[in-house]
Amino acid sequence: MLKDLDSLMEKYKVDALFIEGKSIHKPNLYYVTRFLTVDNCFYVKAPGKPGVIAATELVCDRARKLSSIKEYHSLSPIYQKAVLEKMDLSETEEAIISETIKQLMSTCKVVGIPRETDAQIVEYLQRSGIKTKCVNDLFLEARETKDASEQKAIQKASRATEATFEKVIDVIKDAKVGANKVLRHKGKALTVGVLKRIIEHALVDNAAENSQESIVAGGRSGADWHNIGQRADKLKANEPIIVDIYPRLIEERYHADITRTVVRGSVSAKLKKMFEAVESALDASIDAARVGGTSTEMVEAMADSLDRDGFASAHRTPGIKEGMLHGLGHGIGLDVHERPRLSKRPQPIYENAVFAVEPGLYFLKIGGVRIEDNVVITKKGAKRITKLPRTFFL
Repeated sequence: MLKDLDSLMEKYKVDALFIEGKSIHKPNLYYVTRFLTVDNCFYVKAPGKPGVIAATELVCDRARKLSSIKEYHSLSPIYQKAVLEKMDLSETEEAIISETIKQLMSTCKVVGIPRETDAQIVEYLQRSGIKTKCVNDLFLEARETKDASEQKAIQKASRATEATFEKVIDVIKDAKVGANKVLRHKGKALTVGVLKRIIEHALVDNAAENSQESIVAGGRSGADWHNIGQRADKLKANEPIIVDIYPRLIEERYHADITRTVVRGSVSAKLKKMFEAVESALDASIDAARVGGTSTEMVEAMADSLDRDGFASAHRTPGIKEGMLHGLGHGIGLDVHERPRLSKRPQPIYENAVFAVEPGLYFLKIGGVRIEDNVVITKKGAKRITKLPRTFFL
């Protein structure tokens, strides 16, 4: 959590943290400032001291009203000097870095920066005598556990996702079955593109947006578990349609990540068995999540469940072409994929971690079935955030 930054700075052996850029594009900068802006600004934190925002006076004034930061340093004099002396962009940037170092990092020798730091900024820092150290893991580690406000934001994102799924389900349920089993919506073929546009509009109506393109994969396309779906593809009856929606709240910036598999029409015995096995594997893996446990325990519980139902997992049989083929899940937050990674490589599970759990089964001649729920880890185990029904046979 954010409160752990001082101890993490000690762990990673840095004298300060430095993040630059526009927070609307840089989750780490938004994370430490809670200030969403399209303007360039700089964040500096020394151990045991509060973080500081350095920016123009106009940006600082706005941040005072909107951000969690209490200390500010105006860079307006440097910008004004740059105008008067007709500096070019690189000269202005270097002057700003020199001023930031002089005022906020004069005693620092090793400064921790995230991976996304602009290479030119790194060069300016180093030319000014500052040793930089990429400490991307420091930020990922801090963000792995979520405080109450972060959990609330993820819950809000989940509600937005579920409301969007309700629109999707209504459209598929109301679709007519036409020639060659093609679903028809408002007199035209229901394509992946049409359904994606419905998703995009519904998300905006619920104060969310796609941070990446949603997955809509029907029939055999769903056998490729990360096939996002070609917009011209026609969706058909009697086939599984994987819908994976992982939006970001427009204002709060936090994600949810929910997948459901929908069938309009008849469901074969094999397909029904796949649904039942995936749901059982999901329950087993969530039940295995506990504070002090590891991702391996969850993966093993998932694989055991699939074994009982007669399905293979790549976690136990690497190289298989059909069955459960991907990681069990991942953390969610300001990015859709965060720590922990739920894989066979043991990752510790901490209280207040929030992640998506997504077992699936994939067969070349059938397609795929994936069900994904979001959970938060409490002292009593995993608590489900997702409230959406899991099975949609329409």
